[in-house]
Amino acid sequence: MHRVSARGLEMKRICWLFVTTLLGACSPPPGFTDAAGKQVALAEFADKPLLVNYFAPWCAPCLREMPLLAALQREGRIRVIAINYDPASPAELTELAQRYRIAVPLMIPLDEASLPFPRPSALPTSYLLDEAGKLQETLQGELDEAKLAALNAWATRAR
Repeated sequence: MHRVSARGLEMKRICWLFVTTLLGACSPPPGFTDAAGKQVALAEFADKPLLVNYFAPWCAPCLREMPLLAALQREGRIRVIAINYDPASPAELTELAQRYRIAVPLMIPLDEASLPFPRPSALPTSYLLDEAGKLQETLQGELDEAKLAALNAWATRAR
């Protein structure tokens, strides 16, 4: 049998710590928790452009634009998620979706500092990300049919 010195054992621990850190860095960090409590990485939305919409149930323009966001999602060129501006649990998100008939996925940001956009200072605010997750446009104020048509046109050109 081979004895390992204390110094050798310490080097072995350092190497394993280094390897586990590297392996952990290889997987994308989760960006959100969904209404089911599952952690979701921003990279999971990389197949299409993504519109991230911040809303609040006390914001009338936010609720008015929800059917338009659902229609945008159904068209299929752009994925849409909504983030409740106020802190909420997954169960509260499910209740909000039911109460206000929100048909786009609701998410809770885990660490807003790691997202490619800032927490908005006004509602509603939407962030358009390209397929690589890079911020392309910030849309403040209520979305309307004309703005959604412009988003769809951008998504068509971007492909």
